[in-house]
This record gives sequence, C-alpha cells and structure tokens, in this order.
Amino acid sequence: MGKTDNLVRKCNDMIAEGLDFPTIWEAYLRRHAAVIGPPIQGYRDNEPILTIPLFYRQTLLFLSTNGRFVIE
Repeated sequence: MGKTDNLVRKCNDMIAEGLDFPTIWEAYLRRHAAVIGPPIQGYRDNEPILTIPLFYRQTLLFLSTNGRFVIE
C-alpha cells in the first residue's frame, strides 16, 4: 500500500467523521508532503470536482456529489 493510498483512506475517514472539504484541506491536505498545489475546481460528466495535484504524477480528486476522495 503506497503513500497515496494512505492519503485517500485518511481523507475518506475524515469525510465519514463528518468533516467537510475546506476543513480537510486546512487541517490535513494543505500540509501533506504529497500535495504539490492548491485544489482546482472543475467538472467531469457535469459533476463538480476538485482536483489536487500530487507528487508521483497522480491527482487526488474530491467528488463533490458523493463526498469521496479518489486517486487518478
């Protein structure tokens, strides 16, 4: 299990605890060593998403409609 797997698990655990994206960003993601830039708002399949660039040529996506984080 890699560093980004742990990142996704922690973020999804925080969502399950009732925290919202701005709180997760400020409390955890902003300072995480894998995160290399701020969230970028966008749409995929007409659904709002937030894209967070990571090291390792990966992206962390926050899918607003279902409140889940995934790695892409």
